[in-house]
Amino acid sequence: MEALKFSILLCSASLLLSSCAPEHPKDIERIDSLRAQAEALIKEQSLMAWNSWAFGTESNQDSLYKANANLFTLENIKLVQRAEDEEQNDVQKKRLRYFRRYLTIEYIDKEITVLKDGVSNIEAAATVRFEGRQIPYRQVAGLLANEKKQSHRAALYSAVDPVLDTLNIILTQVEQTNLRLARDLGYTSYNHMIGELKEIPLDEFKKVAEHILAETESTYTVLLDEIVGKQLRLNLDKFYRYDRALLLRSHQFDKYFPSSTMMDVLNATYTQLGINLNTQKNLKIDAEVREKKNPRAVCYAVEVPNDVRVSIKPIGGLGDYSALFHEMGHGQHYASTKEHAFEFKYLGEPTVTECFAFLSEYLLANQAWLRLNTSMPTRVLKEFIRFQAFHRLYFIRRYSAKFLYELQLHSGASNPQALYAELQSKAIGCKKIPSDEKRYLTDVDAHYYSAGYLRAWFLEAQLNAKLTKDFGVNWFEHPQAGEYLQSLWAKGDRLNGDEFVKVIGYERITPDVLLAAINTMILFSTKRAA
Repeated sequence: MEALKFSILLCSASLLLSSCAPEHPKDIERIDSLRAQAEALIKEQSLMAWNSWAFGTESNQDSLYKANANLFTLENIKLVQRAEDEEQNDVQKKRLRYFRRYLTIEYIDKEITVLKDGVSNIEAAATVRFEGRQIPYRQVAGLLANEKKQSHRAALYSAVDPVLDTLNIILTQVEQTNLRLARDLGYTSYNHMIGELKEIPLDEFKKVAEHILAETESTYTVLLDEIVGKQLRLNLDKFYRYDRALLLRSHQFDKYFPSSTMMDVLNATYTQLGINLNTQKNLKIDAEVREKKNPRAVCYAVEVPNDVRVSIKPIGGLGDYSALFHEMGHGQHYASTKEHAFEFKYLGEPTVTECFAFLSEYLLANQAWLRLNTSMPTRVLKEFIRFQAFHRLYFIRRYSAKFLYELQLHSGASNPQALYAELQSKAIGCKKIPSDEKRYLTDVDAHYYSAGYLRAWFLEAQLNAKLTKDFGVNWFEHPQAGEYLQSLWAKGDRLNGDEFVKVIGYERITPDVLLAAINTMILFSTKRAA
């Protein structure tokens, strides 16, 4: 009898194991080989990009794609799809889903690499004629942010039109190629493909974007009128898109964020959380000033979690601090990852990592943090918090409009130029001019990264509310808060945004908490001293 029971149990165990085993074991071996190749490629790409960014060396990403031409193929995408369909284990199925998404998006990017290189080469070489001078195209944005005369801003903004006309010829080909490749991959449309790959119901998110624009209209208009009048000395009927860079530049606050103390403030902030940046051997911060170094802050996760790098070329000012703190949020996330699977180290969708980046960046808008780390008088602090509320409203409105536009662009809108200018004008609150339409393809985020940013902004507010509830408004001073964050960072890219929000105690990602936080900031800025 006991022998019979053992035989039955052994048979049952064998059946159970066989039902979980892949139907094509050689497929899994092949997929593991592809995973190893992809991880090596990501490291090579990151190193090349880092050296170009930090040291000004030549970058040739196309050469890496060519050297790995056998990786991003329809055959490999179908191979992973078949394994995903057959897989019974939820974790392994998710890994395969992430890997298929990566292969699919990289397959598309590989096909348009030559076109994108063409765009980059034009941007790098193009000049704009302005006031008898030839100005490098890539310097125009910085000049607009610092030009005090509106007439000069207007002329410089329109002077870029010929360059944009040339770029739009190539970017039209990029758009057409994206749409064609989505159909070649078996999807009914590009929107169908991205919605499925990134697990974001785009039609439902459209309602969220429309809600944001409607819900914030009146508050944003009041703040815009006030700040445009105060900073630019303009009425709203004279506010144009070329004025926005100077408006957002906020020069008046820069003196409270000097370059000389920037790294010390960053170190002190994370030390209070129980995180010593000086002893994090796997996280390198390059703050050296080199002539060919790109001045913008950036984070490269070269080899997660062993080699994560942050670059900054300190010049001081609020924008510099914001960029550094933002990239440090990415850096801590990837340097603290405890995941071992390739997909869970590198291939998550951007909502979660951008949430961590914004959480770090928005410490600069936390009134308790500001009192401890800046010399702002109370009057200036209130003015700054009010500006930060406006700043957030501006960006969630702008990106809501971007998302709504991209949804229609990728659906074949008949007049995308006019649609783009109209949506951005209404969201930003600026008057339209013909040159606005020229930006209709240069202002498009690849693969709906615009939705990732919006969801990250919403999720950051929810995580911030969780930290504030558990540790107080000065949660950044509590090592226990640091431990909690490290437990979240340790999950790497395993969780998508919809899974992560449940971990921190919410049912779903929603803009409600962010909108409430913005209203609180506005109320604080108007509150009279006791």
